[in-house]
Amino acid sequence: MPSRSRLLFTFALTCITPLLILSVFNYLYVQRNTETLLAQDLDDELHDTVTQFDTAIHDRERELQLLAAGPLKEYLRSTPAQREASSPNLITSLPTTFAAVGLFGSDRKPIFFAETNAGSWTSRSKDFIPDAISPDERVWNGHINEVYESLMHVARFGDVWRCTLPVVVEGANSSQPTRGALVADIHIDTVLATLDHSDNTREMIVLDEQQKLVYDRNAALRNQPLITALPARAPFGQMMVSKAPGRERYLLSDGHLWLTVHQPLKENLWLAISGDLTLVGRGGRRAGLIGIVLSLLLGLTAAAIITALYLRNTKSLDRVTASVAAIAEGNLDEEVLLRSSDDMRGLADNVNRMTERMREQLAKEAETRQFDSFARLSAMLAHDLKNAIEGLSLMVGNMEKHFDNPTFRADAIEALTLSTEKLRQLVTRLSNPVHTLSGEFKMPKPTDLVPLLQRVVREIAEPVRERHKIVVDLPRSLFAMVDSERMEKVMENLVLNAIEAMNATTGTLTITAGPTDDGKVFFSVSDTGPGISADFIQHKLFHAFATTKPRGVGLGLYTCREVVRANNGSIEVKSELGSGTTFRVVLASAPSPVRTTFT
Repeated sequence: MPSRSRLLFTFALTCITPLLILSVFNYLYVQRNTETLLAQDLDDELHDTVTQFDTAIHDRERELQLLAAGPLKEYLRSTPAQREASSPNLITSLPTTFAAVGLFGSDRKPIFFAETNAGSWTSRSKDFIPDAISPDERVWNGHINEVYESLMHVARFGDVWRCTLPVVVEGANSSQPTRGALVADIHIDTVLATLDHSDNTREMIVLDEQQKLVYDRNAALRNQPLITALPARAPFGQMMVSKAPGRERYLLSDGHLWLTVHQPLKENLWLAISGDLTLVGRGGRRAGLIGIVLSLLLGLTAAAIITALYLRNTKSLDRVTASVAAIAEGNLDEEVLLRSSDDMRGLADNVNRMTERMREQLAKEAETRQFDSFARLSAMLAHDLKNAIEGLSLMVGNMEKHFDNPTFRADAIEALTLSTEKLRQLVTRLSNPVHTLSGEFKMPKPTDLVPLLQRVVREIAEPVRERHKIVVDLPRSLFAMVDSERMEKVMENLVLNAIEAMNATTGTLTITAGPTDDGKVFFSVSDTGPGISADFIQHKLFHAFATTKPRGVGLGLYTCREVVRANNGSIEVKSELGSGTTFRVVLASAPSPVRTTFT
């Protein structure tokens, strides 16, 4: 009986494992679900921010269009003195989201300029700051209702969104209206600040094409290169401005993992919103870890209870175990005796009935074992006789055509002699079935495979040369550690199988041999027959009594494999339906014997 500590460990492992797997799976699921929900939330916020930014810019453009269509037309029609009086009140209706506003006449010279300062507008109609603001050149020849937009950097304000639109004034004495231009710079960071919902778990930044921070919640970092302001996010910035909308994860030096989604905001502007996955998932991780700890505690408690119950019922089991052990050692007369009130009494009765049936079964098996041995011997001898008859049939079939050839007659006599010797050996095996069925093999010894293959080719392959093409590629010698007699049987069987596979049509029989790359030797037999299906190779090939031949016994390849294994080798098969089959036998190499001459 196992020790108490071993039992406790086994039961603990059994109880804890499923609970632990479930708790770990739940922990991972919560983390994955947290990331998915955060990503969806960030995507929604990203799309909302882009939409709201577009709406805010569109609203500012609409305000400029109304200004250009109304007050500015009157302003351009007025005299210089009237302009001087009305300039201060011209753009008071515009919000301070605008950084600066400029008006240009048809001669492309500035007429009016205003900018925000400390939340209020200051304007001038002379003494203009050089290059303070300039219109987009497209406005002079473009469509009169078009608003031209571009990202600009102004030293006083940083990055601004510049809008240029035409101001058209119809002349009193001319059918051709005059065209001026209204230019306005919009504070990008001011617009974005109204859309930013950043906190300790959320962050929003906007970059321009030079990876400069157009917007960050920290105003001190704006208009600085990302690599200087936020060096930990520099690699992400490169991906952000060089890729389409996407999602990235990056780890900061404080160990927090951030999830970021990004997409273009406007031309040459990219918006990214990030969420602190570490902080957002902290609650889920804590709950998951608590679940893992509870799983361990529950598993240990259950294991302790089961162990205690098990040990209370082991005495009877020990008695049954001892009796079963005696039965297992061969004492079938052993009987398990327990009291009728014992919980193990049913098991004991069943063991007693089992031993009684085993005694009866052994008596029957002793009687049938002799019949099984005879059946196996008959099947194996029938297969060997079939191979011998096949060889003789091929030779007899060629006698009528080539009997007048002295060389053929000499080869035929030699083949008949060898076939007679093989049949005599079969009879010897039949007279000694105990040795035949024992599975014993002769001790392998260095054997030159080339003469064996040549003899098989001469006896089996050459008689069918008129019908099939025979290709033989053999070295001068090839030594292996084998039982030569049985290995020759393997060669005969593989060649006969190849010839039979091509009986339906003409084909090519290829027999090759040589060394392998890993220091062993091989011989292979290939045919161009119909091939063998992958299912048959996987489930039936090399199994006893499995064959694709209508009259086959099904022991040929099974015997081949057993012989090759007994000689410390391996047999491989490659086949494709419609392309043929190749059997390759790999054997341990042997040094060629050195003949010593004594004088």
